Amino acid sequence: MFDSSSLIRNAGSLWEEATQPGFLKALGAGTLPPEAFRRWLAQDYLFAKALVAFQSILTAKAPRDCHKLLIQGLTALDRELDWFEAHAARLDVDLNVSPHRSCRRYADFLLRCAYTEPPPVLLAMLLGVEASYLAAWSALPAAGPYAEFIERWSSAPFGEYVAGLDLLALRYPHPDAQEHFSQVLVHEGEFWKMSAEG
Repeated sequence: MFDSSSLIRNAGSLWEEATQPGFLKALGAGTLPPEAFRRWLAQDYLFAKALVAFQSILTAKAPRDCHKLLIQGLTALDRELDWFEAHAARLDVDLNVSPHRSCRRYADFLLRCAYTEPPPVLLAMLLGVEASYLAAWSALPAAGPYAEFIERWSSAPFGEYVAGLDLLALRYPHPDAQEHFSQVLVHEGEFWKMSAEG
């Protein structure tokens, strides 16, 4: 999928910046500071909550043939929030924190577009969110103290879901899809940088 997607090809270096972050390189090498991981966990939880809102609005606006996959994604997001909460409790991470400005900008961008952009653009944006995440985590070996996290976002079911989103984006092209897909990648890169550096 990553080789065939024109959205990815046309994003150029933004794709590499979003999918090869220093945060994950350090996580894979076992050199990530614990405070960086804790910061990421809390902020990614807040982002996932915003993504539920974005995807709910997209689902309401999308053509009927998109509903099954989008609802499947919402169900997975709900389970993911439970998963985040369980891990945060185990690791004593406070999830009741304010969103970092990078997280807030990303969430605001998604929600603003959810209300103002047509479904084909929103499908491209959701593909950007999920495909970049799959590519980033799939580059790591599922080993070490964070193996469970790596396995979660490089799994075959997640890959199948992303492939389904890619098909929907191909089915419903739009002249503004590339611009918004690329902007998602910019926000992804900034989010990873925030997670690593604070």
